[in-house]
Amino acid sequence: MLMALGVILLISIVVVGGDRGVVSLIALCGNLFVISLAIWLMASGMPVLFTTIGAGFLISCITLFYQNGSNVKTWSAFIAVLLTMSILFFAVYFVIWKSEAGGLNEIQAVGEDVFYYNMNLDINMQKVAVSVIILSTLGTVLDMALTVTTSIYEVKMHRADLKMEEVMESGIQIGREVIGTTVNTLLFAYLGESLLLFAYLKIQDYSIEIILNSKILFQNCVSMIFGAISCVIVIPIAAWLMAKFV
Repeated sequence: MLMALGVILLISIVVVGGDRGVVSLIALCGNLFVISLAIWLMASGMPVLFTTIGAGFLISCITLFYQNGSNVKTWSAFIAVLLTMSILFFAVYFVIWKSEAGGLNEIQAVGEDVFYYNMNLDINMQKVAVSVIILSTLGTVLDMALTVTTSIYEVKMHRADLKMEEVMESGIQIGREVIGTTVNTLLFAYLGESLLLFAYLKIQDYSIEIILNSKILFQNCVSMIFGAISCVIVIPIAAWLMAKFV
């Protein structure tokens, strides 16, 4: 079934997207290869955070430069993503370190399957949690940054008389229009993934205090929250860079 769905996806991308669809498909395969390589390197003992930074850099290059070429739009978006993810990296690391997130949650830790887990992985699970948040957030940040820079480029091409401040304000306004749907997409993606979890917590009659202070809720919500925060941060950065360079 999974293979059939994959084939349907490939055909849809090629038929609807045409040449651009083929390029997107190749970029997708490249990103999947980078992610797979990063997982293999982490499992082989490579530093988790160093591997995450390298994987994020390669994914950004493939997504921006291979799919959209090397131009002022992609370079502005690339720099904006680097700045945003640098800020996000330290924020995520601090939050994960203070909350002691990562590893098995409360439900996994008390389940019967825990006896079959190999605990001698020699991997810092807090660093793995940071890696998961960074890589899961990267896609939305890339999309938002490129949306802003492309929009500003089109505005500037049609209104060359606009000043830098006016161009930047146009980009920020475009970002404001898009941010609502982006945050909703993140919200429903993570809520949809957690529907079974919420049903389980309801059946077990967990109190609201226990749920709000549980690791399992934190780990399911923190990626969504940081994803939304990073999308908001990247808008003014991308708008300023594009307004300056265009």
